[in-house]
Amino acid sequence: MTNSTDEKGSTRLAYYWLALLASVSFFNYLDRMVIAVLAEPIKADLELTDTQLGLVSGFAFAVLYSLTGIPLARIADRGSRVSLLAACLGFWSLMTALSGMARNMTELFLARMGVGIGEAGCVPTAHSLIGDYFPPERRAFAIGLFQSGGQIGLTLGLALAGWAGQEFGWRAAVIGCGLLGLPVTLLTLFTMREPRRNRPTPLPTETVISVLKALAGRATFVHLVVGLTIGSFTAFGVTQWLAAFYMRSHGLSLVEVGGYGALAGGLGGIFGAILGGLVLSVARKRDARWEYWGPMAGYTLSAPAFALVFLVPGYGAAFGLQFVGAILLSAATTTALSSLQTPVEPHRRATAIALALLISTLAGLGLGPTVIGAVSDSLAPRLGVDSLRGALLASTVLLLWAAAHFWLAAGASARAGVEGAAGSAP
Repeated sequence: MTNSTDEKGSTRLAYYWLALLASVSFFNYLDRMVIAVLAEPIKADLELTDTQLGLVSGFAFAVLYSLTGIPLARIADRGSRVSLLAACLGFWSLMTALSGMARNMTELFLARMGVGIGEAGCVPTAHSLIGDYFPPERRAFAIGLFQSGGQIGLTLGLALAGWAGQEFGWRAAVIGCGLLGLPVTLLTLFTMREPRRNRPTPLPTETVISVLKALAGRATFVHLVVGLTIGSFTAFGVTQWLAAFYMRSHGLSLVEVGGYGALAGGLGGIFGAILGGLVLSVARKRDARWEYWGPMAGYTLSAPAFALVFLVPGYGAAFGLQFVGAILLSAATTTALSSLQTPVEPHRRATAIALALLISTLAGLGLGPTVIGAVSDSLAPRLGVDSLRGALLASTVLLLWAAAHFWLAAGASARAGVEGAAGSAP
């Protein structure tokens, strides 16, 4: 009876910590994407072009997010993950607040780089904690709940940011988003417990280079990273520019974009994250390759859904299709992130996830918004206000390319015999 009671108590604690991690994820996505929903007033106030706006919203964040991801992940693999997560959350919250005080592109660019440094320690550290809080059969569902916190940030958070931006100005909205993360920092630091690692920490002689070589030698992991990277290019690029698209092509206000976008993209993302984790937890028991077939299906089906968003004439139909596309794309991303842990030892999880995020963020968040903005500028002489529509439409084709790599990952997994739990030798 005592063992059963202890197990139930431990499970309740694990879900409390998961809820706290989901709250961290809420601010992770809110502070990353708040610039997107406020893009038009920021552009007007600071007199930016679409290319410059893409650089500030995407590239500035992505550069240091990517470069600092692996060093922070190595700290997570060897030290206190809870302390690291709290420090990162506190830092990026303050840098988000500073973003709202920027007087020109340079200051905003530097502040966004600071946000990127802080957020670089979030996902790898949180995934590593989840991997030790929950057994493999519940890991995908737990990661889905963690990801849903971020989707709520994109839903409720950005809707409130849009309202605050219209009522009080974009600066007050951005500063408020940053300061609200500080109480969660304290809860994380003082109420979350560092779990026992399922595997011993690596020997001090294991260098970053040796870990990277081991990961690069696994075809399954390589295809997963490539697929996630290509999918991220479109996912981040589209997400950053959707608010501007609705305002330019459909004449909507900030409040309308924030509200409708919250219902379409945000709720769709929440449903997709939870549904993807649930479906994968069941399907994986029948065939381990569903861990790769699931993301493949999500990316494949989301491509036509998002293409239609940019083709239909009415904004009501566009938001409806965005809802469908968001479910599919969120499910694909959630299951893709979960699958990264399978061919990797537990003591290398944070580093592996950081490597995947480094590459996918540089190409996705770093290049996606910037390239789409540049294409929009190049199409403007011919398409006018619809130049952004054309650039976004072209980007959806890449989702099919992303899906192909998850099919290849399933084949590589079968050949290598790594369908089971992580822990195979390098």
